[in-house]
Amino acid sequence: MTMPQPPSGPPHQPDRPPANVLVVDDTPANRDILSRRVQREGYRVQTAEHGRDALEKLRAEPFDLVLLDVQMPVMDGPQLLEALRNDAELAHLPVIVVSAVDDIDVIVHCLELGAVDYLPKLFKPAVLRARMSAALDRKRLRDAERRHADSLTRELDVARKIQEDFLPESFPTAVGVQLEAALYPARQVSGDFYDAFALASSGTIVLVVGDVCDKGVGAALFMALFRSLIRASADPVAGGAIQMVGGRRSVVRLSLESATPADLLTRVAGFTNDYIARLHGRTNMFATVFLGALTPHSGQFDYVNAGHEPAIILAPDGTTRELRPTGPALGLMPDVLFRAEAITLERGHSLVAFTDGLVEARGPAGDAFGSERLRDALRGHNTSASALIQGVLGTLHAFTGDTEPHDDVTLLVATRTGG
Repeated sequence: MTMPQPPSGPPHQPDRPPANVLVVDDTPANRDILSRRVQREGYRVQTAEHGRDALEKLRAEPFDLVLLDVQMPVMDGPQLLEALRNDAELAHLPVIVVSAVDDIDVIVHCLELGAVDYLPKLFKPAVLRARMSAALDRKRLRDAERRHADSLTRELDVARKIQEDFLPESFPTAVGVQLEAALYPARQVSGDFYDAFALASSGTIVLVVGDVCDKGVGAALFMALFRSLIRASADPVAGGAIQMVGGRRSVVRLSLESATPADLLTRVAGFTNDYIARLHGRTNMFATVFLGALTPHSGQFDYVNAGHEPAIILAPDGTTRELRPTGPALGLMPDVLFRAEAITLERGHSLVAFTDGLVEARGPAGDAFGSERLRDALRGHNTSASALIQGVLGTLHAFTGDTEPHDDVTLLVATRTGG
């Protein structure tokens, strides 16, 4: 009894079209022989006479694999490999070198230029089948990885745009007060945030700068949660803070409309802290946050510094003072009492709040930007809130150069003008 022989070509899935292979050889007989052998394996084949002809065809339509001769006129194999390596769209295209050249140095050079494999001119069909199959399998895997990476990039772009919507489109206006802010994420999404809004009942301007621990998507998700909790719990229109303890929901009226700025800040800090610590304590996520409340006409400035970098008060003569922490970071443990302190932001003085990504930014030599460089930059641009922001960021970018950022950078400035 005669057993049926399996087909010589590789099995193709019904939903996967046969691979498109380009055979490059300057000798017509060689092109014809190799093309027919590739077609027998079930692939589609096109041919090119030399490297330049091949390059034009590769840029005109997609191919899955190139079988490349080494010695050719016009543009030889190594020259084509060099051109492919310098082309972002074609750099990952698999190339198998097929040549009668016995010089191992030439073959090694082709492999160094990006060829994935080598075949002598005289080869058995089974060897060609195995080498092509391996090269195409690697390409399919790489293509799948690139599609996945592109999908993640698109998702992160959406997340970044959503995050941008969490930042205020405009700042509240008040006579004698200038507000400016900037945020530069180290990655597509950020764990930093800032906010500035006015309380309708009193005209008090609430200022917020926060930094969620860790980086990446997890920090970005909690950034949105922290920012929303702070904004909602500070808004008297919302009717007070909503607490959720042990799965039970209860609404606590805080009488925010009659609360002093100091009371407001401590309640907002306490509510946000308890919410995160009780409902999300298992995630070990927390945020350092600077909360401030500026009364425009008097310059009274109440603040709660929850484990954050000390904010700086900058005087017209360049002297500075720090507003250091008054409590721990938000979300570490429930039932923490937060203390508010108060100063007067005199006319001509500026409040500068920032995240640690600013002072910890690294230069090419590995040294940190540091607090002294920050103060020097502030003194050198102490004319307006906008000038302070631009001056600090310009100094920072000059310091870091092309160094990859390791953390988000956020900066918020409130200047009480002299008028």
